[in-house]
Amino acid sequence: MTIAIAATAPELNGQIAMHGARAPFYLLFDEQGNMLEVLANPVVQAEGGAAPRAALFLADKGVTLLAAGDFGSRFVSELEERGINHALMSGLVSDVIVELIS
Repeated sequence: MTIAIAATAPELNGQIAMHGARAPFYLLFDEQGNMLEVLANPVVQAEGGAAPRAALFLADKGVTLLAAGDFGSRFVSELEERGINHALMSGLVSDVIVELIS
């Protein structure tokens, strides 16, 4: 299982991003909470179509769960089509990953 957290900064002490599809960064973790990778979101500045492109980007990275502060209905649909679960979370990335794996 690969967990992605939508974040405002590329670090553990960053905040959860409010917009899942347009988060500046995705921090990837394994099921034990070990950080695997920090990814800059390639569609953060997209003029349109961010939801399907972000969902595909995450699916290609093997993400099975995405945590963010909010999800639009289109993004939820795109995530579900790719087998990615979602969780509404807020706070620091470091706190959220502990909560998700416990």
